[in-house]
Amino acid sequence: MQESNEDLRERLQAQLDLAAGLCRLGFTYGEQVATLSTEAVQKWVRQADHDAEALIRGDFSVFPEKGRIAVDHWMALLSCTLEFQKAVLAALPKRE
Repeated sequence: MQESNEDLRERLQAQLDLAAGLCRLGFTYGEQVATLSTEAVQKWVRQADHDAEALIRGDFSVFPEKGRIAVDHWMALLSCTLEFQKAVLAALPKRE
C-alpha cells in the first residue's frame, strides 16, 4: 500500500512539474511576442513621426521602411513560434 501511494505521488508530481514547465514556456513565449510587437510598433511610430497626417489618412505609402518593418516582424514572430514549439515538444515526456 505504501509503495502504491509513493508511486502515485511521484506520477502526480511529475505531471505537476510538466504542467509548470509548460506554463513557464507559455509565459516566456507571450513575453517574447509582446516584446517583438512592441519593437515593431515603435518602428512604426518613428516612421509616423515623419508624416503624421499620412498616418491619420491611412496612407502608408510615404513610409519608406513599411515593408521592411512588416517582414522583419513576421520573420521574428515565426522564429519565436518555431522555437516555442520545439521547446514544448522537447518538454513533453517521451513514450517508451
